[in-house]
Amino acid sequence: MSGIDDKDRAILLILRSRGRITLTELGRQVNLSPASVKNRLEKLERLGAIKGYSTVVDPAFLDEFIQAIFEVRLSVDDRSVDGILKRIATLDNVCAVYRRTGQNQIMIKAHFNDTAGVKEFAGLLKRKYFGKNLERVEVTIILDAFKDNWVKLW
Repeated sequence: MSGIDDKDRAILLILRSRGRITLTELGRQVNLSPASVKNRLEKLERLGAIKGYSTVVDPAFLDEFIQAIFEVRLSVDDRSVDGILKRIATLDNVCAVYRRTGQNQIMIKAHFNDTAGVKEFAGLLKRKYFGKNLERVEVTIILDAFKDNWVKLW
């Protein structure tokens, strides 16, 4: 990517796995002063290399014991679907929405309290979001996660 150098890449790699690292520690690891690291972080934010900051929360602490992936096949997949995908992405229990290649063009990852919530969400995809454009929804329940959101879970 233009506009970034090897130090910036090193900073991004460290942040990807240790988002709460202090400027002092980050600077030590990349041989820069905390002030230089802060300037680089601001530049990386402006460039869009850093898209935001968040906390990875175990969904079980929110009584969301079921994680599911929904693979959606549409009759027509064009840019008119983007608005629908953006609305789905705003739902609190949805943690990822992807447009992808293959027979199923859309993939959605979400958390639920129970299987009834999974069934309800699958129905909402048809009734509220995609309507007649929805050909098929395949649901996969995640049994175990070993790495999620760049965080090793074991």
